[in-house]
Amino acid sequence: MDQEKMPLLQALENHLKRQPVSFHVPGHKNGTLFPPTYGKYFKEIAAIDQTELTGLDDLHDPTGPIQEAQMLTAELFGAVESIFLVGGSTSGNLAMIMGAFREGETVLVQRDVHKSVINGLRLANARPVFIFPEYEESSHLSLGLSVDKVKEAFLRYPEAKGLIITSPTYYGWTPPLEPIIQVAKAYDAIVLVDEAHGAHFVANDCFPSSALAAGADVVVQSAHKTLPALTMGAYLHIGTTDTNLRQSVKEKAALIQSSSPSYPIMASLDLARKYVYDVAKIDKHALRETLVETSKRMERETGLKSVTPPAPIKRDLLKCVLQAPTGYSGWTFARYLEANDLYPELADNKHVLLILPLSIQPLSTTLYEKIKVAVTKMKKEVKRTEFPNIIIPSFDLAPFDQLSVPIKEQMDIPLEKAYGKRTATDLIPYPPGIPLFFKGELLTGKRYEALIQWLRQGGRVQGGLQDDQGKWFVPIIQNEG
Repeated sequence: MDQEKMPLLQALENHLKRQPVSFHVPGHKNGTLFPPTYGKYFKEIAAIDQTELTGLDDLHDPTGPIQEAQMLTAELFGAVESIFLVGGSTSGNLAMIMGAFREGETVLVQRDVHKSVINGLRLANARPVFIFPEYEESSHLSLGLSVDKVKEAFLRYPEAKGLIITSPTYYGWTPPLEPIIQVAKAYDAIVLVDEAHGAHFVANDCFPSSALAAGADVVVQSAHKTLPALTMGAYLHIGTTDTNLRQSVKEKAALIQSSSPSYPIMASLDLARKYVYDVAKIDKHALRETLVETSKRMERETGLKSVTPPAPIKRDLLKCVLQAPTGYSGWTFARYLEANDLYPELADNKHVLLILPLSIQPLSTTLYEKIKVAVTKMKKEVKRTEFPNIIIPSFDLAPFDQLSVPIKEQMDIPLEKAYGKRTATDLIPYPPGIPLFFKGELLTGKRYEALIQWLRQGGRVQGGLQDDQGKWFVPIIQNEG
C-alpha cells in the first residue's frame, strides 16, 4: 500500500473544496455558527468536523477512506487489522477485554494496570488473578512482569484463558515481551497488551520492540500520547488470525464507540500514521543521537539525575524521568516547573516525567535554563524534608472476587479514620491511573500507609475528596447490597 497517502484527511479536504452547504449535523454548520469571541478556537478545525456523508465513509461499516486509512495503519504497525478509536485507549481496553473473555473465566492480569483494564474486567465479569510486577530497587518504579512470575502463575492457574499486560509502563520502561508471550501461548492463552504509551515504537529501533512484533493477539495504543494526534485518538490493533476473536473484538469496539465518531480525531489518526512513516524514513542514528543527547544535556545543564532501568529492561527515549533533588518531592518540583511555564506529564513522590517530542530537532537551550532556574528557586524557598519511600507491597497469587461489590449505603470519612473500613470506590493515584485499592477492599496494611504518604506529600487520588482545608476524605461502605 502507498504509505504516503492520507485517505481520510484527503477525502475531507476534497469535500471542503466543493464549498458544501450543510443541512446535516453537526449543528455548528461547518463552523459558521460559532460566536465571534471564542469561535476562533474552533472555526478552522470545525471545517473537517463532518459526519457520515457520501464519500466520507462510516467508521462502523467502513468501505472507503476510513477503511483504507485503517488498512494503511495495520500494514505500518504490523497488525492483521487496525481500528480507529475516538475514545482513547480506554475504549480499546474495554473492547479487547470484553471481546476476548467470558463471564467467570480466569484471566492473569498484571497488577499495575490502568483503571480502564479493571473496568473492562468488570464489564466482562471475568475473574482476575493479579501478577505483581518487579520494582527497581532505588526508584521503586515498575519494571513490568518477569517471565518467572508469569510461568508460576500459569502453573498454578493452567485454566487461565488469557494474560493482560501493560507495556511500556507510564515511565517508558519495557521488559522483553516475547518470552512472556511465549509462556502464555504454551497454555493457549490470549494475550492482550495495553501499549498506550508505545504508539511510536515502530518508528525507530532505538525504541523498545512493539507488543505486536512480540506476538500479542490484541494491542491498544494511544496515538495522542506521543504522536501528532488529537486527544482521545487511539489505535486498536488485532494481531491474531483467529477469526472468532477478531470478530468478537470488533463487535465490542462497535458497542463501546460512539455512533457519531469525531472526524477530526479520526483524520488526526490518519495523519499520525503518516507521521510515523515519515519518521521511520529519517536516518535511524540521527533520531537516537538527538534523544540520547537530550537526556545527557538535561543532566549536564540542570544538575538533575535522569532515572534509567536496569538491563534487560529497555527504556523509551521519549520518556525523560528526572529525579527530584534530595529532600524534595516530585510534586514540589513540578509546581516550580509550572511556575516557569514548563508542564511535565506527571509527578510522583520522587520524580517528574517529561515526554519529549518525536523529532530530530533538539530542544531549545532556553528550556534547560528554565528548568535550572526552577530548581534553584525551589531550593532557596523550600526547606528540605526527608520523605519515606512509597512502596506498594506484593501479595500472593489468588483469584480476586471483589471487583464488583453492590453497595446500599456509603459515607465519607477522614482518611486517617478509615483504617479497617471497606472503601466504597476505587482509590486511584492519578496520574498514573493505577488503582491502589479496589472498591470493597479493606483499607489496611502497607497500601493504606502508602496512600496516606502519597496524599501527605502532595499527590492526588481519584475517588477521594479534599475539603477547603486540604483534608482528605474517602467513601466507605456502611451496608453492602
